[in-house]
Amino acid sequence: MSAYKLLLCPADPGCPAIDTKLLAGCLQEIGLAGNAVALDAGTCYRTGERFLQLVTFLGCAPSIELDLPDDASAREIACAEGQVCHIRLSRTGSGLRFRADDRMAPPRCPECRQPLANWSGLIDAWRSNPDHLGWQCGHCGHQGRLFDLNFRKSAGFGHTFIEIWGIHPAEAVPVTGLLDALEAFSGCQWKTLYVSD
Repeated sequence: MSAYKLLLCPADPGCPAIDTKLLAGCLQEIGLAGNAVALDAGTCYRTGERFLQLVTFLGCAPSIELDLPDDASAREIACAEGQVCHIRLSRTGSGLRFRADDRMAPPRCPECRQPLANWSGLIDAWRSNPDHLGWQCGHCGHQGRLFDLNFRKSAGFGHTFIEIWGIHPAEAVPVTGLLDALEAFSGCQWKTLYVSD
């Protein structure tokens, strides 16, 4: 089942995979993440005591549930459906992973800003052969790597993802202090994506 998520991942797809136990320790230390909770789908983390200082919610009156249900069955359902805000960490073994919103618009060429109609075919070709990263814009002829496409925060490549479940697209943004702490921890700059996958 799809659920809305705010993802944080290294901005450079070349940043190596990060040990999720060490990353969880960093997130708990800065107060983004709280205690670990076992779910059928793996470990999740409650929001930490500084969560609302590290993630800024936008709009007049955002409605966000931060407390996980006490009942195990209700907690499983609420987490799986993204009804309650919680944090999960995901990491690939060796290769890159492409994460995208199910309803995203076509990415744009960084040169002429025209939409790339055949982008999903390029992603499929890359999945079949991870060395196949090149593409050429049919509008202006610009050549680049798939990483260079402008996905407008609705898709991206990475080895490690911090998933903040229960956040709708552009409903919240990480504060600079959170991004700085992640950069200090990992040695890589981080970026924000919004997906439902």
